[in-house]
Amino acid sequence: MTSRNYIIIIGAMKSGTTTLFDMLADHPAIAPAEPKEPGFFAFEHVWSQGFSWFDTLFDFDPAQHRYRLEGSTDYTKMPFAPDVWKRMTENPDVSVKLLYIMRHPLRRLESHARHVQGARMELGREITPKGEHGLDHGLSALNLAVSQYAMQLDAYPEARAAGNLHVLTLEGLKDDPKGTMQAVYDFLDLDVPAQKDELKASNQAEDRTRTHPLWEKLVRIGPLIALGKTLLPQGLRDRIRGAARQKIVTDGRFKLNDAETTYLETYYAPDLRRLRDEYGVDTARLWGLDP
Repeated sequence: MTSRNYIIIIGAMKSGTTTLFDMLADHPAIAPAEPKEPGFFAFEHVWSQGFSWFDTLFDFDPAQHRYRLEGSTDYTKMPFAPDVWKRMTENPDVSVKLLYIMRHPLRRLESHARHVQGARMELGREITPKGEHGLDHGLSALNLAVSQYAMQLDAYPEARAAGNLHVLTLEGLKDDPKGTMQAVYDFLDLDVPAQKDELKASNQAEDRTRTHPLWEKLVRIGPLIALGKTLLPQGLRDRIRGAARQKIVTDGRFKLNDAETTYLETYYAPDLRRLRDEYGVDTARLWGLDP
């Protein structure tokens, strides 16, 4: 019998993963990870710490919670993090439900570039080797790959075949938060909690902050996290985490010009066709992109 059930947001970077995570984290049957993006299944040096470390990131109460929740965008950065699904399915004691959220691929490119220009991290916690990420300096290979949504989804065919993959969009979440979340909770077989009056966007590029590197190291020490959760109330932990964040200021151009837009629409057309035809995403209605 499976004893570990995970909801894993594998959404595209800068596509609303934090907003979706925050909405799900309010559900009484869900125990969210702290931090949100451990990257456990993406990198060997994190994976090697094992589930004994991973599970310290969740305040999981088996009497209350049905799922553990995390949301690492590195899980859809193929081919730069290639073994995610293999690790997710390696342990027969683990069951995963995958949520893939995406947005207009060109708007995501712009937001990604702005984010990385400030944070200086594009894959995991490694400092990006590309010195400048403003659009005057070109798009990184990773940035281009992340907006190939059909290609990223291709890494999870078994999850899709088993009914354990649900696809949604940031635009749908903004336009119809109640209906979009109803579909998510139906997928998870959970009752819908009391709905908030409005959708609160999280982690927007213009309000970016960065967690201090020392805090990033501390939250990856399993015994320390377990002790902190035992001794410190949630409110105090939130205040400490907030105090460890630094404002990010970004310089550069982060809006595609007409020539770049025309080129990229052609570049992404084959992937968009597959996203429409194989994955059922109405790219014309959602994004005005009809490949």
